[in-house]
Amino acid sequence: MSTPIYLTASQCQSLLTSQDVIEQIEQVVSWDAQGLIRWPSPRNMNMRDVHENHYHLKACILDPLGIAGFRVVAHLATEENSHNATRYVVVVDAASSRTLAFVDETWSYAQRTVASIVMAARKVARRDAAVLALVGAGNLATTALEYYAKLFPLREVRVVSRRPATREALAQLAESKYKVPAQATDSIEQAVRGADLVLTATNAGKALLEIDWIAPGAVVATLDTAEPGRALAEGADLFVVDSREQLQKELVELFGAQAPGWVDATVAEVVGGRHPGRTSDDQRALIVTQGMASQDVALAYLACTRARERGLGMAMPAGGA
Repeated sequence: MSTPIYLTASQCQSLLTSQDVIEQIEQVVSWDAQGLIRWPSPRNMNMRDVHENHYHLKACILDPLGIAGFRVVAHLATEENSHNATRYVVVVDAASSRTLAFVDETWSYAQRTVASIVMAARKVARRDAAVLALVGAGNLATTALEYYAKLFPLREVRVVSRRPATREALAQLAESKYKVPAQATDSIEQAVRGADLVLTATNAGKALLEIDWIAPGAVVATLDTAEPGRALAEGADLFVVDSREQLQKELVELFGAQAPGWVDATVAEVVGGRHPGRTSDDQRALIVTQGMASQDVALAYLACTRARERGLGMAMPAGGA
């Protein structure tokens, strides 16, 4: 059995491309739809300390790859997306139960987070969706722009954020790197009205959108369950999540006991054909994802495999000898 290796975030970045991330996520969602992923119950363990800092543990077994994985996260109450957060994936060989790798997922976390929600948006968006509104201009929004540009034929990008400098910089990036006309606005309503695609990626922790701002046929994607607001969560024509179980508690806390019943489908159900997804061009769709441990584990395993092929990674002590 090979010695376990430790991979840094920068090594993962050198080993994986955005196309790799998309392909791995699509593959894992397909496996989930086929029932080829084993999940613990409950799927995630959440704790908070006296400082209200967050601790998460998620796990899964990917039968097609013959591996198991554990995702360990700790972050400050106010800095979930900080590079200072603790984010590791432990990859284990399922047959022997031996550790294959410890992977710092600081880089791959942002990639997986936005790639999974943009991939889901593509599954339920109209074919002609081309106007993107980004609410937020931080690391996740910047990463999301790359994936939207890769998966959609964008013809316009609108960016709104609290600070003029950040929204202007992201709009300039859209034009210079992705060759898409872009504008920075100081109004969420101005950015969102008439957009085909909307992504909220902030740390506001509160409702940011009004349902009347969302055009018929638009797809709203969010990384925070609170940001779409109650009216949109309840009134969306198509409400898609990555996991009913993972989101149930949060939906109840935000919107009440009836809120889990508003969910129409999971991403895996749409991909696997158990739900038709969009059934008319004027449906307003809402996608809320928190990310699945299966995606993190698959990406970590791919990075581990490539690292061994290239002689990368720091060898770690193995066993109790």
